[in-house]
Amino acid sequence: MKRILLSNKNCINVLLGLIVSLFVACTSNEKQRLLQIENVLEESPDTAWAMLSQDENRLSKYSKSDRMKYLLLRTEAMNKLFYAMDTINYMNDVLEYYAFYGNTGEKAWANYLMGCVYRDKGNSPKALLYYNEAVAKIDTTKSGCNFTLLSKVYGQMADIYRLQRYPQMESKILDKKALVALMTNDTLGYVRAQERKISVFYQLGKMDSVYQIATRAYRYYKKIGKDDYAAATLIPLTEIYLKRKDYVKAKRTLDEYLAKSKLLDEKGEPLYPGTEYFYNYLGWYYIEVGQLDSALCCYRKLLNNPSDIENLETGYKGLMSIYSHKGMVDSVVKYVRLYADANDTVNFRLSAKEVGKVQALFDYSESQKEAARKAEEAKNVWKALFMSLLMIVILLLVIRKMKARNQKIQTQYDYTKKELVSTKKESKLKDSKIVNLNGILSIYKTNANEEKWKKENIFMESKIILAFQAYANTGKQPTVSEWKDLQKLVEASLPAFWQKLSSFEDILDDEFRICLLTRLSFMPSQIANLLGASKQSITNKRKKLVQMLFKSDNIKKFDALIKEME
Repeated sequence: MKRILLSNKNCINVLLGLIVSLFVACTSNEKQRLLQIENVLEESPDTAWAMLSQDENRLSKYSKSDRMKYLLLRTEAMNKLFYAMDTINYMNDVLEYYAFYGNTGEKAWANYLMGCVYRDKGNSPKALLYYNEAVAKIDTTKSGCNFTLLSKVYGQMADIYRLQRYPQMESKILDKKALVALMTNDTLGYVRAQERKISVFYQLGKMDSVYQIATRAYRYYKKIGKDDYAAATLIPLTEIYLKRKDYVKAKRTLDEYLAKSKLLDEKGEPLYPGTEYFYNYLGWYYIEVGQLDSALCCYRKLLNNPSDIENLETGYKGLMSIYSHKGMVDSVVKYVRLYADANDTVNFRLSAKEVGKVQALFDYSESQKEAARKAEEAKNVWKALFMSLLMIVILLLVIRKMKARNQKIQTQYDYTKKELVSTKKESKLKDSKIVNLNGILSIYKTNANEEKWKKENIFMESKIILAFQAYANTGKQPTVSEWKDLQKLVEASLPAFWQKLSSFEDILDDEFRICLLTRLSFMPSQIANLLGASKQSITNKRKKLVQMLFKSDNIKKFDALIKEME
């Protein structure tokens, strides 16, 4: 009998174990899938992207933590596949989630990808800000430090400084990237970081250094069997050989680049944007050795990629030189004009870009200085606080005997103050209610439609609008989620207004919200509280909006004009 009971008990335990195992398996399918995607992402981003695309329709079934991990992996895959990331709108939610629930590695990863999003949006200061945040969260003294991510961050920062023609900062960041490679015994990574300094010395006009770095990198890559890497370093050497009129070496570098760099296909067509510039150097070589027809083909190919205005400029210049050698005056005149037009366009764009880049870097530098100044102020505040506390202790000892006599006066004062605050709060609430009722009444009077008036009244009494009114009167700012809820409510309840307001493409987020809140009868002082801005700032933006949206200079008509947008 005892043996039978034990047997039954064992069966029950086995069944319970199976049930638990099945439950765990069911609940961990998503996590296992995400782990599989993460494992293949580094080596095969195409495969990872395909897996992510397959799971996109099932995303609603994911838990929040799995959904955030999915979005993080999706953004990383887009980054690796060079997909444009300027339309991504979910990274704020991802970053906010990992700021609260992520470990240091996940926080660093999220900040890095947020920087990449701003990189594609063309906002260099914001990109640098998040890249620096990512670096700050990576502790190189810990055993589990993600040096691979740190190297990526430094690489992206160096690219920003290169594009902004700031070789000094680019060099400093590349030194840090090289140091990471040394710390991990990554000789290849070290050489590649050094190779990237070619652009630094090229911008500084130090061609001897360009030659030395490119030559060393080429020899190293050949030594370890990376023939494609070696061939890709040859373009700077080609330019140097052409300027030295060493055409034998120049041709050898061009042939090796074409055959082994893996940047051009078998027909010599560019595989990646920017690699078509190879034809400038090949055409330059053919001109120098007198093969003008071959040079002509090269510059024609360069003109087949007109998306980059510099390709047009270089192509026209090359054709101008070829026809000049051939003595074809009409063609020379034609391409002189085209070259001049392209050159003017390039100079104009470069000037505009330079001004923008200089301003962006200045803004970033100033923000860094401001952060340092605030940190110093905070330090001084703590010192002042300590001294104040010390003085308070001394003063408390002095006034201890006077406390009893002043207690009655103090109690009366506190009571009066509390009554004053309460009265002011009630007054504000009543004023707000009056404004809201006036807004509803104006709609009623304008339309003479009782049904619409009732609908507006119900709309204005909705939970989210009442919450915003309470925030406006207490100085509290709504969360991102609450803003979204309000926008959804307005879009659903006031579709005509929403459609008209959304049709203005140049309107900024804060300006959009000012229009939204004005339609809901919020006063400028309340709007200032909700947006965390000064009342003067709101007034200035209202003045801008009345001009931009309604072509009027009368700011007093702003509220009425907004409410007529239906």
